[in-house]
Amino acid sequence: MAIRNLCNISRFFSIRHSSCSTLFLSLSNTPPSSSSSPLFTPYTSSNLLFSIGCSTLCSPKHPFASSSSFRYDIDYGRMHMYFCSYTNTPYRCRPLATSEQVSQIIALIREGMDDFGSKLNSMNVSLSYASIVDIFQILARERVSALQFFDWLKFSDPELCRDPDIASLFVSNCGLLGNYETMVPILSEFSLKRVFLGMKAFGFLLDLGLDNGSSMECVRRVMAVFNEVGGMCQSCGVQLLIEMFGLSGSFETAEFVIRTAGRKVKHYNVLMRIMCKRGDCERVANLVKEMKRSGCDVDASSYNLLLSCLCKNGKIDEAWQVLEAMEKNYGLTDAHSFDILISFLCKRRRFDLVSKLLDKMTLKGIEPSILTHAVVIKSYFESGKFEEAHEYVVDYAGKRSYSSNANYSLLANLHLKNGNVLLACKVLSEMMDKGLKPNFSAYKRIMQHLEKKDGKDLSLELSRKYLSFIEK
Repeated sequence: MAIRNLCNISRFFSIRHSSCSTLFLSLSNTPPSSSSSPLFTPYTSSNLLFSIGCSTLCSPKHPFASSSSFRYDIDYGRMHMYFCSYTNTPYRCRPLATSEQVSQIIALIREGMDDFGSKLNSMNVSLSYASIVDIFQILARERVSALQFFDWLKFSDPELCRDPDIASLFVSNCGLLGNYETMVPILSEFSLKRVFLGMKAFGFLLDLGLDNGSSMECVRRVMAVFNEVGGMCQSCGVQLLIEMFGLSGSFETAEFVIRTAGRKVKHYNVLMRIMCKRGDCERVANLVKEMKRSGCDVDASSYNLLLSCLCKNGKIDEAWQVLEAMEKNYGLTDAHSFDILISFLCKRRRFDLVSKLLDKMTLKGIEPSILTHAVVIKSYFESGKFEEAHEYVVDYAGKRSYSSNANYSLLANLHLKNGNVLLACKVLSEMMDKGLKPNFSAYKRIMQHLEKKDGKDLSLELSRKYLSFIEK
Protein backbone atom coordinates (compact mmCIF):
# COMPACT_ATOMS: atom_id res chain seq x y z
CA MET A 1 0.00 0.00 0.00
CA ALA A 2 1.34 3.43 -0.90
CA ILE A 3 2.48 5.55 2.03
CA ARG A 4 0.01 8.29 1.23
CA ASN A 5 -2.85 5.82 1.64
CA LEU A 6 -1.99 5.30 5.30
CA CYS A 7 -3.58 8.66 6.09
CA ASN A 8 -6.89 7.27 4.90
CA ILE A 9 -6.94 4.35 7.34
CA SER A 10 -9.73 5.05 9.82
CA ARG A 11 -9.03 2.56 12.57
CA PHE A 12 -6.32 1.16 14.82
CA PHE A 13 -5.36 -2.47 14.44
CA SER A 14 -2.56 -4.81 15.43
CA ILE A 15 -1.57 -8.29 14.32
CA ARG A 16 0.25 -10.27 16.99
CA HIS A 17 3.03 -12.70 16.20
CA SER A 18 5.18 -14.80 18.47
CA SER A 19 8.17 -12.52 18.00
CA CYS A 20 6.18 -9.50 19.27
CA SER A 21 7.97 -7.22 16.83
CA THR A 22 6.38 -3.83 16.43
CA LEU A 23 6.33 -1.20 13.72
CA PHE A 24 5.29 2.30 14.69
CA LEU A 25 4.13 4.82 12.16
CA SER A 26 3.69 8.40 13.28
CA LEU A 27 2.19 10.76 10.76
CA SER A 28 2.94 13.84 12.77
CA ASN A 29 5.92 15.50 14.39
CA THR A 30 3.84 15.74 17.56
CA PRO A 31 4.52 12.92 20.05
CA PRO A 32 1.62 10.99 21.58
CA SER A 33 -0.15 12.64 24.47
CA SER A 34 1.58 12.18 27.82
CA SER A 35 -1.64 10.80 29.19
CA SER A 36 -1.57 7.94 26.74
CA SER A 37 0.52 4.80 26.81
CA PRO A 38 3.59 5.22 24.57
CA LEU A 39 2.96 1.81 23.12
CA PHE A 40 -0.81 1.32 23.09
CA THR A 41 -2.28 4.61 21.95
CA PRO A 42 -5.89 4.97 20.69
CA TYR A 43 -5.90 5.61 16.98
CA THR A 44 -6.04 9.20 15.90
CA SER A 45 -5.18 10.90 12.64
CA SER A 46 -1.59 11.19 13.82
CA ASN A 47 -0.58 7.72 14.85
CA LEU A 48 -0.85 4.10 13.85
CA LEU A 49 0.55 0.90 15.33
CA PHE A 50 1.25 -2.33 13.53
CA SER A 51 2.66 -5.50 15.04
CA ILE A 52 4.63 -7.61 12.61
CA GLY A 53 6.60 -10.84 12.72
CA CYS A 54 10.22 -9.76 12.65
CA SER A 55 12.63 -11.54 14.96
CA THR A 56 15.60 -9.89 16.62
CA LEU A 57 17.57 -12.99 15.72
CA CYS A 58 17.63 -11.81 12.11
CA SER A 59 20.94 -10.03 12.60
CA PRO A 60 24.58 -9.99 11.45
CA LYS A 61 26.70 -13.03 12.24
CA HIS A 62 29.20 -11.13 14.36
CA PRO A 63 28.93 -8.80 17.36
CA PHE A 64 30.22 -5.78 15.49
CA ALA A 65 28.59 -4.56 12.29
CA SER A 66 29.06 -1.40 10.22
CA SER A 67 25.32 -1.14 9.84
CA SER A 68 24.59 -1.56 13.46
CA SER A 69 20.95 -0.68 13.95
CA PHE A 70 17.76 -2.60 13.39
CA ARG A 71 15.77 0.55 14.07
CA TYR A 72 15.17 2.83 11.14
CA ASP A 73 14.07 6.43 11.50
CA ILE A 74 12.66 7.74 8.22
CA ASP A 75 11.59 11.34 7.97
CA TYR A 76 9.55 11.76 4.81
CA GLY A 77 7.54 14.94 4.99
CA ARG A 78 5.57 14.60 8.22
CA MET A 79 6.04 10.86 8.49
CA HIS A 80 8.30 9.02 10.96
CA MET A 81 8.72 5.29 10.90
CA TYR A 82 10.82 2.98 13.06
CA PHE A 83 11.14 -0.67 13.85
CA CYS A 84 11.69 -2.21 17.25
CA SER A 85 11.06 -5.52 18.94
CA TYR A 86 9.63 -4.64 22.32
CA THR A 87 6.83 -6.21 24.31
CA ASN A 88 4.54 -4.27 26.61
CA THR A 89 5.89 -3.68 30.17
CA PRO A 90 4.77 -1.48 33.09
CA TYR A 91 7.59 0.91 32.28
CA ARG A 92 6.31 1.46 28.75
CA CYS A 93 2.84 2.11 30.01
CA ARG A 94 4.12 5.28 31.63
CA PRO A 95 3.65 8.59 29.77
CA LEU A 96 6.54 9.77 27.63
CA ALA A 97 8.88 12.28 29.25
CA THR A 98 8.56 15.84 28.01
CA SER A 99 11.62 17.82 26.92
CA GLU A 100 11.69 19.52 30.35
CA GLN A 101 11.62 16.16 32.12
CA VAL A 102 14.43 14.89 29.89
CA SER A 103 16.49 17.91 30.97
CA GLN A 104 15.74 17.05 34.59
CA ILE A 105 16.92 13.48 34.02
CA ILE A 106 20.18 14.75 32.52
CA ALA A 107 20.66 16.99 35.55
CA LEU A 108 20.15 13.98 37.84
CA ILE A 109 22.75 12.01 35.87
CA ARG A 110 25.24 14.87 36.20
CA GLU A 111 24.76 14.89 39.99
CA GLY A 112 25.53 11.17 40.20
CA MET A 113 23.60 10.68 43.46
CA ASP A 114 23.23 7.27 45.07
CA ASP A 115 19.43 7.44 44.94
CA PHE A 116 19.45 8.24 41.21
CA GLY A 117 17.30 5.22 40.34
CA SER A 118 14.59 5.93 42.89
CA LYS A 119 14.41 9.59 41.87
CA LEU A 120 14.04 8.63 38.24
CA ASN A 121 11.32 6.11 39.06
CA SER A 122 9.46 8.71 41.09
CA MET A 123 9.12 10.83 37.94
CA ASN A 124 6.88 8.04 36.55
CA VAL A 125 7.83 8.63 32.91
CA SER A 126 9.24 6.54 30.08
CA LEU A 127 11.82 7.67 27.54
CA SER A 128 11.47 7.56 23.78
CA TYR A 129 14.27 6.13 21.67
CA ALA A 130 15.19 9.60 20.42
CA SER A 131 15.32 10.96 23.97
CA ILE A 132 17.66 8.20 25.08
CA VAL A 133 19.97 8.84 22.11
CA ASP A 134 19.95 12.56 22.93
CA ILE A 135 20.84 11.85 26.56
CA PHE A 136 23.80 9.67 25.59
CA GLN A 137 25.03 12.25 23.08
CA ILE A 138 24.83 15.07 25.64
CA LEU A 139 26.66 12.96 28.23
CA ALA A 140 29.34 12.19 25.64
CA ARG A 141 29.87 15.88 24.83
CA GLU A 142 30.08 16.76 28.52
CA ARG A 143 32.21 13.70 29.35
CA VAL A 144 29.73 12.58 32.03
CA SER A 145 29.48 8.89 32.91
CA ALA A 146 26.36 7.10 31.64
CA LEU A 147 26.88 4.05 33.89
CA GLN A 148 24.12 4.86 36.41
CA PHE A 149 21.69 5.75 33.63
CA PHE A 150 22.43 2.57 31.68
CA ASP A 151 22.04 0.41 34.80
CA TRP A 152 18.64 1.99 35.44
CA LEU A 153 17.69 1.53 31.79
CA LYS A 154 18.66 -2.16 31.91
CA PHE A 155 16.34 -2.69 34.85
CA SER A 156 13.48 -0.58 33.45
CA ASP A 157 13.67 -1.60 29.82
CA PRO A 158 16.12 -4.49 29.28
CA GLU A 159 15.09 -5.05 25.66
CA LEU A 160 15.86 -1.45 24.77
CA CYS A 161 19.41 -1.92 26.07
CA ARG A 162 19.88 -4.59 23.42
CA ASP A 163 19.36 -2.00 20.69
CA PRO A 164 22.67 -1.82 18.74
CA ASP A 165 22.83 1.97 18.72
CA ILE A 166 22.01 2.35 22.42
CA ALA A 167 24.57 -0.31 23.35
CA SER A 168 27.20 1.30 21.09
CA LEU A 169 26.60 4.73 22.61
CA PHE A 170 27.13 3.33 26.10
CA VAL A 171 30.40 1.58 25.13
CA SER A 172 31.54 4.84 23.51
CA ASN A 173 30.73 6.72 26.73
CA CYS A 174 32.94 4.33 28.71
CA GLY A 175 35.75 4.85 26.23
CA LEU A 176 35.53 8.64 26.29
CA LEU A 177 35.96 8.54 30.08
CA GLY A 178 38.78 5.97 29.87
CA ASN A 179 36.65 3.47 31.79
CA TYR A 180 38.06 0.37 30.06
CA GLU A 181 37.52 -1.85 33.11
CA THR A 182 33.74 -1.42 32.75
CA MET A 183 33.93 -2.43 29.08
CA VAL A 184 34.97 -6.00 29.92
CA PRO A 185 31.78 -7.13 31.70
CA ILE A 186 29.64 -4.98 29.41
CA LEU A 187 31.06 -6.51 26.20
CA SER A 188 30.90 -9.96 27.73
CA GLU A 189 27.22 -9.41 28.51
CA PHE A 190 26.52 -8.01 25.05
CA SER A 191 28.27 -10.97 23.44
CA LEU A 192 26.26 -13.41 25.55
CA LYS A 193 22.98 -11.68 24.69
CA ARG A 194 23.88 -11.35 20.98
CA VAL A 195 23.90 -7.57 21.01
CA PHE A 196 25.53 -6.35 17.82
CA LEU A 197 27.65 -3.23 18.00
CA GLY A 198 28.74 -0.89 15.23
CA MET A 199 31.73 1.35 14.62
CA LYS A 200 30.19 4.09 16.74
CA ALA A 201 30.95 1.94 19.79
CA PHE A 202 34.66 2.64 19.29
CA GLY A 203 34.41 5.90 17.40
CA PHE A 204 35.66 7.61 20.56
CA LEU A 205 39.16 6.53 19.52
CA LEU A 206 38.85 8.99 16.64
CA ASP A 207 36.97 11.64 18.63
CA LEU A 208 39.45 11.97 21.49
CA GLY A 209 41.83 13.98 19.33
CA LEU A 210 44.93 12.64 21.10
CA ASP A 211 48.52 12.72 19.88
CA ASN A 212 49.86 9.64 18.14
CA GLY A 213 51.40 8.05 21.24
CA SER A 214 48.34 8.54 23.44
CA SER A 215 46.05 7.34 20.65
CA MET A 216 48.06 4.14 20.24
CA GLU A 217 47.88 3.53 23.99
CA CYS A 218 44.07 3.85 23.93
CA VAL A 219 43.90 1.42 21.00
CA ARG A 220 46.11 -1.00 22.90
CA ARG A 221 43.82 -0.83 25.93
CA VAL A 222 40.73 -1.51 23.80
CA MET A 223 42.44 -4.52 22.26
CA ALA A 224 43.34 -5.72 25.77
CA VAL A 225 39.60 -5.58 26.53
CA PHE A 226 38.89 -7.68 23.41
CA ASN A 227 41.49 -10.23 24.50
CA GLU A 228 39.96 -10.47 27.97
CA VAL A 229 36.43 -10.92 26.62
CA GLY A 230 37.65 -13.36 23.96
CA GLY A 231 35.51 -15.29 21.48
CA MET A 232 33.85 -13.56 18.57
CA CYS A 233 34.18 -10.25 20.37
CA GLN A 234 37.95 -10.50 20.08
CA SER A 235 38.25 -11.56 16.43
CA CYS A 236 35.47 -9.35 15.08
CA GLY A 237 36.40 -6.39 17.30
CA VAL A 238 39.91 -6.30 15.84
CA GLN A 239 38.55 -6.38 12.29
CA LEU A 240 36.13 -3.57 13.13
CA LEU A 241 38.99 -1.38 14.44
CA ILE A 242 41.01 -2.02 11.28
CA GLU A 243 38.02 -1.13 9.13
CA MET A 244 37.22 1.97 11.18
CA PHE A 245 40.76 3.36 11.05
CA GLY A 246 41.17 2.38 7.39
CA LEU A 247 37.98 4.16 6.32
CA SER A 248 39.00 7.26 8.29
CA GLY A 249 42.40 7.33 6.57
CA SER A 250 44.33 6.47 9.75
CA PHE A 251 46.36 3.76 8.03
CA GLU A 252 49.23 3.81 10.52
CA THR A 253 46.84 3.10 13.38
CA ALA A 254 45.13 0.37 11.36
CA GLU A 255 48.52 -1.26 10.72
CA PHE A 256 49.33 -0.91 14.43
CA VAL A 257 46.16 -2.86 15.23
CA ILE A 258 47.21 -5.57 12.76
CA ARG A 259 50.68 -5.86 14.29
CA THR A 260 49.33 -5.92 17.83
CA ALA A 261 46.79 -8.62 16.91
CA GLY A 262 49.53 -10.90 15.59
CA ARG A 263 49.78 -10.13 11.87
CA LYS A 264 46.99 -12.37 10.57
CA VAL A 265 46.25 -12.62 6.85
CA LYS A 266 42.54 -11.91 7.31
CA HIS A 267 43.37 -8.66 9.11
CA TYR A 268 45.72 -7.51 6.35
CA ASN A 269 43.05 -8.33 3.78
CA VAL A 270 40.50 -6.11 5.56
CA LEU A 271 42.83 -3.10 5.23
CA MET A 272 43.86 -4.02 1.68
CA ARG A 273 40.23 -4.13 0.61
CA ILE A 274 39.71 -0.58 1.86
CA MET A 275 42.87 0.62 0.10
CA CYS A 276 41.72 -1.05 -3.12
CA LYS A 277 38.49 0.95 -3.01
CA ARG A 278 40.62 4.07 -2.69
CA GLY A 279 42.74 2.95 -5.65
CA ASP A 280 45.92 3.09 -3.56
CA CYS A 281 47.94 0.41 -5.38
CA GLU A 282 51.20 1.45 -3.75
CA ARG A 283 49.91 0.89 -0.23
CA VAL A 284 48.37 -2.44 -1.21
CA ALA A 285 51.66 -3.59 -2.75
CA ASN A 286 53.58 -2.41 0.33
CA LEU A 287 51.25 -4.39 2.58
CA VAL A 288 51.92 -7.54 0.55
CA LYS A 289 55.66 -6.94 0.93
CA GLU A 290 55.27 -6.35 4.66
CA MET A 291 53.35 -9.61 4.98
CA LYS A 292 56.23 -11.47 3.32
CA ARG A 293 58.89 -9.77 5.46
CA SER A 294 57.04 -10.57 8.67
CA GLY A 295 56.63 -14.23 7.76
CA CYS A 296 52.87 -13.95 7.30
CA ASP A 297 51.66 -16.42 4.67
CA VAL A 298 50.18 -14.40 1.82
CA ASP A 299 47.10 -16.14 0.44
CA ALA A 300 45.37 -15.96 -2.95
CA SER A 301 42.86 -13.41 -1.62
CA SER A 302 45.69 -10.97 -0.81
CA TYR A 303 47.17 -11.23 -4.29
CA ASN A 304 43.73 -11.02 -5.89
CA LEU A 305 43.13 -7.75 -4.06
CA LEU A 306 46.41 -6.41 -5.45
CA LEU A 307 45.47 -7.66 -8.93
CA SER A 308 42.08 -5.98 -8.71
CA CYS A 309 43.59 -2.69 -7.57
CA LEU A 310 46.17 -2.68 -10.38
CA CYS A 311 43.51 -3.47 -13.00
CA LYS A 312 41.19 -0.72 -11.75
CA ASN A 313 44.04 1.73 -12.14
CA GLY A 314 44.88 0.53 -15.67
CA LYS A 315 48.26 -0.96 -14.72
CA ILE A 316 48.06 -3.96 -17.01
CA ASP A 317 51.80 -4.78 -17.12
CA GLU A 318 52.12 -4.80 -13.34
CA ALA A 319 48.96 -6.91 -13.03
CA TRP A 320 50.30 -9.44 -15.53
CA GLN A 321 53.59 -9.65 -13.58
CA VAL A 322 51.71 -10.25 -10.34
CA LEU A 323 49.69 -13.05 -11.94
CA GLU A 324 52.85 -14.71 -13.27
CA ALA A 325 54.53 -14.41 -9.85
CA MET A 326 51.47 -15.96 -8.20
CA GLU A 327 51.61 -18.81 -10.70
CA LYS A 328 55.36 -19.52 -10.77
CA ASN A 329 56.54 -18.67 -7.27
CA TYR A 330 53.59 -19.46 -5.06
CA GLY A 331 51.13 -21.58 -7.01
CA LEU A 332 48.31 -19.41 -5.71
CA THR A 333 46.37 -18.65 -8.87
CA ASP A 334 42.70 -19.57 -8.73
CA ALA A 335 39.65 -18.96 -10.93
CA HIS A 336 39.12 -15.54 -9.36
CA SER A 337 42.70 -14.45 -10.18
CA PHE A 338 42.15 -15.14 -13.87
CA ASP A 339 38.62 -13.72 -13.81
CA ILE A 340 39.89 -10.35 -12.54
CA LEU A 341 42.44 -9.96 -15.30
CA ILE A 342 40.20 -11.36 -18.05
CA SER A 343 37.40 -8.93 -17.18
CA PHE A 344 39.85 -6.02 -17.29
CA LEU A 345 41.37 -7.11 -20.62
CA CYS A 346 37.92 -7.56 -22.16
CA LYS A 347 37.11 -3.94 -21.36
CA ARG A 348 40.33 -2.97 -23.16
CA ARG A 349 39.45 -5.32 -26.05
CA ARG A 350 42.77 -7.17 -25.63
CA PHE A 351 41.38 -10.45 -26.91
CA ASP A 352 44.86 -11.81 -27.70
CA LEU A 353 45.77 -11.71 -24.01
CA VAL A 354 42.30 -12.97 -23.03
CA SER A 355 42.89 -16.06 -25.22
CA LYS A 356 46.27 -16.67 -23.55
CA LEU A 357 44.72 -16.54 -20.10
CA LEU A 358 41.86 -18.83 -21.11
CA ASP A 359 44.38 -21.34 -22.49
CA LYS A 360 46.29 -21.20 -19.20
CA MET A 361 43.10 -21.90 -17.32
CA THR A 362 42.37 -24.90 -19.55
CA LEU A 363 45.87 -26.31 -18.93
CA LYS A 364 45.37 -25.92 -15.19
CA GLY A 365 41.91 -27.44 -15.33
CA ILE A 366 40.31 -24.23 -14.04
CA GLU A 367 36.80 -23.47 -15.33
CA PRO A 368 35.96 -19.76 -15.87
CA SER A 369 32.98 -18.56 -13.86
CA ILE A 370 29.62 -17.92 -15.54
CA LEU A 371 30.22 -14.18 -15.12
CA THR A 372 33.61 -14.43 -16.86
CA HIS A 373 32.06 -16.34 -19.77
CA ALA A 374 29.40 -13.63 -20.01
CA VAL A 375 32.01 -10.85 -20.02
CA VAL A 376 33.97 -12.49 -22.86
CA ILE A 377 30.88 -13.19 -24.98
CA LYS A 378 29.50 -9.67 -24.51
CA SER A 379 32.89 -8.10 -25.29
CA TYR A 380 33.19 -10.06 -28.53
CA PHE A 381 29.66 -9.10 -29.46
CA GLU A 382 30.08 -5.40 -28.62
CA SER A 383 33.25 -5.36 -30.74
CA GLY A 384 31.34 -6.73 -33.74
CA LYS A 385 33.15 -10.08 -33.49
CA PHE A 386 30.00 -12.19 -33.83
CA GLU A 387 31.75 -15.21 -35.29
CA GLU A 388 34.34 -15.19 -32.49
CA ALA A 389 31.55 -15.03 -29.91
CA HIS A 390 29.86 -18.04 -31.54
CA GLU A 391 33.13 -19.99 -31.73
CA TYR A 392 33.81 -19.27 -28.07
CA VAL A 393 30.39 -20.64 -27.05
CA VAL A 394 30.77 -23.72 -29.24
CA ASP A 395 34.30 -24.36 -27.97
CA TYR A 396 33.27 -24.39 -24.29
CA ALA A 397 30.22 -26.50 -25.09
CA GLY A 398 32.63 -29.06 -26.56
CA LYS A 399 34.57 -28.96 -23.26
CA ARG A 400 31.34 -29.81 -21.46
CA SER A 401 31.40 -26.54 -19.55
CA TYR A 402 28.83 -26.34 -16.78
CA SER A 403 27.83 -22.91 -18.12
CA SER A 404 27.18 -23.99 -21.72
CA ASN A 405 23.40 -23.53 -21.38
CA ALA A 406 23.88 -20.02 -20.03
CA ASN A 407 26.46 -19.19 -22.72
CA TYR A 408 24.20 -20.24 -25.60
CA SER A 409 21.17 -18.51 -24.07
CA LEU A 410 23.18 -15.30 -23.64
CA LEU A 411 24.38 -15.43 -27.27
CA ALA A 412 20.80 -15.90 -28.48
CA ASN A 413 19.61 -12.96 -26.39
CA LEU A 414 22.40 -10.73 -27.74
CA HIS A 415 21.43 -11.55 -31.32
CA LEU A 416 17.80 -10.83 -30.46
CA LYS A 417 18.70 -7.44 -28.93
CA ASN A 418 20.71 -6.72 -32.06
CA GLY A 419 17.52 -7.21 -34.09
CA ASN A 420 18.52 -10.51 -35.68
CA VAL A 421 15.69 -12.86 -34.73
CA LEU A 422 16.67 -15.54 -37.25
CA LEU A 423 20.22 -15.83 -35.86
CA ALA A 424 18.84 -15.96 -32.33
CA CYS A 425 16.51 -18.76 -33.42
CA LYS A 426 19.42 -20.57 -35.07
CA VAL A 427 21.48 -20.40 -31.86
CA LEU A 428 18.62 -21.89 -29.81
CA SER A 429 18.06 -24.62 -32.35
CA GLU A 430 21.78 -25.47 -32.40
CA MET A 431 22.06 -25.74 -28.62
CA MET A 432 18.97 -27.95 -28.36
CA ASP A 433 20.39 -30.22 -31.05
CA LYS A 434 23.38 -30.65 -28.72
CA GLY A 435 21.13 -31.62 -25.84
CA LEU A 436 21.30 -28.25 -24.08
CA LYS A 437 18.09 -26.74 -22.76
CA PRO A 438 17.76 -22.95 -23.24
CA ASN A 439 16.80 -20.60 -20.44
CA PHE A 440 13.02 -20.30 -20.55
CA SER A 441 13.14 -16.48 -20.65
CA ALA A 442 15.35 -16.52 -23.76
CA TYR A 443 13.17 -19.18 -25.41
CA LYS A 444 9.96 -17.26 -24.65
CA ARG A 445 11.25 -13.92 -25.97
CA ILE A 446 12.49 -15.45 -29.22
CA MET A 447 9.20 -17.33 -29.71
CA GLN A 448 7.27 -14.08 -29.24
CA HIS A 449 9.38 -12.30 -31.87
CA LEU A 450 8.99 -15.17 -34.32
CA GLU A 451 5.22 -15.05 -33.94
CA LYS A 452 5.23 -11.30 -34.61
CA LYS A 453 7.28 -11.84 -37.77
CA ASP A 454 5.02 -14.65 -39.02
CA GLY A 455 7.77 -17.22 -38.46
CA LYS A 456 5.20 -19.92 -37.78
CA ASP A 457 7.26 -22.82 -39.11
CA LEU A 458 10.35 -21.80 -37.14
CA SER A 459 8.36 -21.27 -33.94
CA LEU A 460 6.72 -24.69 -34.30
CA GLU A 461 10.11 -26.32 -34.79
CA LEU A 462 11.58 -24.56 -31.76
CA SER A 463 8.53 -25.46 -29.70
CA ARG A 464 8.82 -29.12 -30.68
CA LYS A 465 12.50 -29.26 -29.65
CA TYR A 466 11.88 -27.43 -26.38
CA LEU A 467 8.94 -29.66 -25.43
CA SER A 468 11.19 -32.70 -25.87
CA PHE A 469 13.21 -31.51 -22.82
CA ILE A 470 10.09 -31.12 -20.72
CA GLU A 471 8.77 -34.56 -21.62
CA LYS A 472 11.96 -36.31 -20.53
